[in-house]
Parts: sequence; structure tokens; C-alpha cells
Amino acid sequence: MAILFSMQLPRDTTLRAWPFVASLLLPCLAHAQTDLTGSSRLLGDHTDLTAGAAAVAAPRYAGAERARVQANPVLVVQRGMLFFDTARGAGLQFQSDSGFYLSQSLYYDLGRLQRDSDWRPGSRVLAGMGDVPGSLTARTLVMQRITPYMNVNAEAEFALKQDARRNRYRAGVEFTLLHGASDTVTLDLDVHAGDRRFNQAYFGVTDAQAARTRWQAFHTGSGVYAAAVGSSWTHALGDHWATTVSVTGTRYADNATDSPLVARRSFVGGTVAVTYSR
Repeated sequence: MAILFSMQLPRDTTLRAWPFVASLLLPCLAHAQTDLTGSSRLLGDHTDLTAGAAAVAAPRYAGAERARVQANPVLVVQRGMLFFDTARGAGLQFQSDSGFYLSQSLYYDLGRLQRDSDWRPGSRVLAGMGDVPGSLTARTLVMQRITPYMNVNAEAEFALKQDARRNRYRAGVEFTLLHGASDTVTLDLDVHAGDRRFNQAYFGVTDAQAARTRWQAFHTGSGVYAAAVGSSWTHALGDHWATTVSVTGTRYADNATDSPLVARRSFVGGTVAVTYSR
């Protein structure tokens, strides 16, 4: 789960990001203004708020042998088409009556450190590799409901920092196995891919990095790097409180299979969260 930061953005970064956001959501905004009369409908007439805390068990970095349990805040604020989410960032969203959903947001990708950290991905075993720099990142999510119990979805992330350009992609399908008054259980199947810069940053070892570390040089290209299967159970504790338990199994493949940085090709991560909504 991503952690967001309040930061002053360089002017050129902001100018690059928002035209991209606007170009994707402008047709949806126009459609919403056609179907819904009044700015109160566009911006909503009330604010939905969810807040809580989560414990996340995951490897210290992608492919790490050592894992850790990290406490993360949960905060989701939605009003009309606007939203802020500690997992997705801040942005705009649109949903049609036919089950089509589109969101565009900005968040901060924490990158990876060459040392242990309590809140950022990284490990001391990567000493000499250099840090993978963090970056303001644009995230696009598209989803289409096929049946009441199945939807297909795709996601793309584009790092906007000039010296940290890298793109990551995900495609998946989600099944709702149970949806009752108090309980919802879902199953997710996902494939993860990256462009050459992303895969090289997180799974590759350049000749210069190999010369100053114990890792052998490894060069990778664009394409799939992992597949994942996950399940989530949300249980309502009355009208406002809820608990969520999620378990995800991930296996590195293709571009990450032979990476010397991948100590564990398969791992299981989990999240336990308690939230309050109003």
C-alpha cells in the first residue's frame, strides 16, 4: 500500500502531469455534465470518508528473501468525481450505469533503497546498487463489469520524474465469490509487466553495479515480470466498522526469472485492516 506525501512539485513536473490527466478524463467529464444537471451532481452533494489502519506483510523489496510487517494508514475520501486514497493517490473517477469505471490519479512512487528502511522498499543486501529514485507517478485504472460477479480491469503507471522515467502495467480479472449483508469475498488474477526501464531498475544489474557489488550483470527487456493470485474478505461490523483480510501469492516470471536480485521466485503477502466509514 502506497504512502502519500505532501510536497511542493516543480512547475515543469506539474505542467507535464495535468495535461495527461485532463486528456483522459475530459470525455468522461463532458458525459457526466450531459447526464447530470448542476455542478453539485458533478462534485457530489456529500463526502464519503473511510479511515483506519492496516498491517501489511511483504518482502522488503521485489524479490527479497527477507520480509517485514509494516503498519500503514488507510484513508479514502470521495466526493463526486474527486477522490483521495492512500493506495491510489489523488485524482478523478467516473463510473457509468453500464459498469464502466475510469480513474486517473497522481501518487508518489517510493522507489527502492540500498539499505533497510522501516517505511520504504529496500534492503542492506542491495548496498552498492544505488537507489531507485522515487517519482511522482500518474496512474490510470480502467474497469468493466462483465457480470454482477466478474469484472476485467487494467492499470498503467507512468513515472513523471525526468531521471526516473519507468512504466508499469497490470491486467487482471476479479471474481466476487460471496456478497452478502455482512461479508464480501473476492478472487483476483493479475499479470504484471513493465517497460525496459522499469524491469531494469528493479530486476536488472548494470555492468557498473556488478563491478561494485556481489551481483552478476543482468540485463532485461520489456514485458511480463510476475503473475499473482489474491483473495480478499471484508466483514462488516455494524453500519460503520469493517475488517478486511487479504492474501496474495506472487510468482516472478519471464523478465525477472533469472534476475540475481530475486532471491525468492514465489512469495505470499497479506494485509489485515480495520476501517471506519461514514
